[in-house]
Amino acid sequence: MTARWTYGRSTRHDGAVCGTDDGPRTRITDEPHLVTCPDCPDAAENETIPDDATTDDEHVIDMLREAKAGNARKIGGVIVDATTANAILTVYDAATPKTQAKIASLPIAIMASFAWRVLNPDS
Repeated sequence: MTARWTYGRSTRHDGAVCGTDDGPRTRITDEPHLVTCPDCPDAAENETIPDDATTDDEHVIDMLREAKAGNARKIGGVIVDATTANAILTVYDAATPKTQAKIASLPIAIMASFAWRVLNPDS
């Protein structure tokens, strides 16, 4: 079996992501030295990390608390760092229980975007 290298986001996006090719299947190669985009090797490694939680998972807040403590977690296909987890949890902890349930059910990208808009409304 030979190693296959691909652009990391090609499993989630049908079209060209970095603009260096015409479609998703042209990003696959058996030769890792042909992957010249600086983001491709790192993105491919990140894609192989299993998800710790997904959207609507009851443990998503627990995973965010672990990420806030300094242990980066992959939630719903997105790697969450301590700063982003802290922003989400700051908004989550200040919310009412009804709003907390709504926040916890959001996809992680929307959850993070919402938290940053609440914490920094001027941007």
